[in-house]
Amino acid sequence: MSPENDAPKPRPLGPGDRDFRKRLFFPLASGVTTQLDGYQDILRRAMPLRPGMVRALPRSVRELSLSLTAEREGGPRPGYLSEPRTLAAYAWYYLPWNLIRLSRLLPGLDLDLPEDGLVCDLGSGPLTFIQALWLSRPDLRRKKLRISCVDRSRRALDLGLALFAGLAGFDPTAPDAPWRIRVTRGEYWQGLTGGADLIAMVNVANELAGLSRDPLDARMERVAAQLTDALALGGRALVVEPGTRLGWRCLLGMREAFIDLDMDLSGPCPHREECVLVGGRTRAWCHFTVSPKGAPKWLTTFSDRAGLGKERLSLSYLMAKKAQPKQEQPGIRVVSGAFSLSDVPGSAVYGCSEAGLVVLVASDRRPPSPGDMLAVEVPPGASRDAKSGAPRVFLPVDPAAAVLPDGRGGPVRDPRPHSVPQKTGGGREGSGRNSGKPATGPASRTPAGRPSGPARPGGKPAGAVRRPKKKAVKRPARRPG
Repeated sequence: MSPENDAPKPRPLGPGDRDFRKRLFFPLASGVTTQLDGYQDILRRAMPLRPGMVRALPRSVRELSLSLTAEREGGPRPGYLSEPRTLAAYAWYYLPWNLIRLSRLLPGLDLDLPEDGLVCDLGSGPLTFIQALWLSRPDLRRKKLRISCVDRSRRALDLGLALFAGLAGFDPTAPDAPWRIRVTRGEYWQGLTGGADLIAMVNVANELAGLSRDPLDARMERVAAQLTDALALGGRALVVEPGTRLGWRCLLGMREAFIDLDMDLSGPCPHREECVLVGGRTRAWCHFTVSPKGAPKWLTTFSDRAGLGKERLSLSYLMAKKAQPKQEQPGIRVVSGAFSLSDVPGSAVYGCSEAGLVVLVASDRRPPSPGDMLAVEVPPGASRDAKSGAPRVFLPVDPAAAVLPDGRGGPVRDPRPHSVPQKTGGGREGSGRNSGKPATGPASRTPAGRPSGPARPGGKPAGAVRRPKKKAVKRPARRPG
């Protein structure tokens, strides 16, 4: 398969689509894993290190991790990536993990940029987002793009240019380069250019949260207004944050502002109503966790040496389009990993819908994955889950059963007779096929432990993880929320 066709393409649900499920996260494409396998050689050429710095690199990564974690509430110290030792630690650990994390997300997003389109990457560090875009979206490599990157650290920007050149095989600053990149040292707003087709902010909003004493929602409202003003008609704003509660709160403030500005929410929200996780009976927040499967051996080995191995990667994201909001179609976004219910056979997941939080039940023990978008509706009179209070939607074993003949998502009815009293009660997670494994997805809790998510370019780590406990015998783990 050629590199141009190696990445999965986003596929919207629509007429004639016989599958009721649209994936958000795809496995790493073979072309991505091949390039990541050789990425350490690109790092060595772009950033030669003295033997002493190489030996000290694992310790430097641990110190950087502790520093970023300790400063999480107030944000990292401005310009810290300008220090060679810190930049080296970031480049060898956080940068490649960020490339993997973004390369799992970007193929599932609608990023159809026009020829000679303008991309603004705010708080770009060593051009992490632009590198991930090149890696994971080969369909965009054929297009001429103008790219504006801004960060507080000029050293990080220069490193990013060298890394991108090694990855793409051409000088991105050349006048005739297919992707022509211009870098600017400064604050995030200095990278905004009117008429942008795509504005990306990766792991930036959570740092802006600590820069003033204004209410968080007011700060995020100002940022959302700045992004909206700089977008061309049809342009998109993509904001990616670590999968932490703070990251979600930042996105929540921007989401409300985008709605007020008549922006079209492209994802992950399937509706424009209040977030179903605000003020609910669960303690969940909207984030997704993905497997690090496909990470190169050199990276996993180095991460283990540093004592910061990865078992999963987490993120939250929000994408909005500057266009008249489209008419919403019924749909439910999966926002958790699988758990079991005590009174119903099979596996269940939480879902986000216009009707609020729902519990999706898969009687065949093949639940959808976190991030999946399902063309199903909440049936009238659905039974209620005792713990969350959310209605239960029973998924069909045959995917085609959830689609009407014209391709529209049809309601999935509770297969049990409603005349029979329903036994409700708090379910438990872990007794199904995912027994013994930590819940994944937005409705799961972030466990304490080692950092689980990469930091933003010039940012901080995306929360913490711990190794999953061994499978309990006859005692399933507690259900998320």
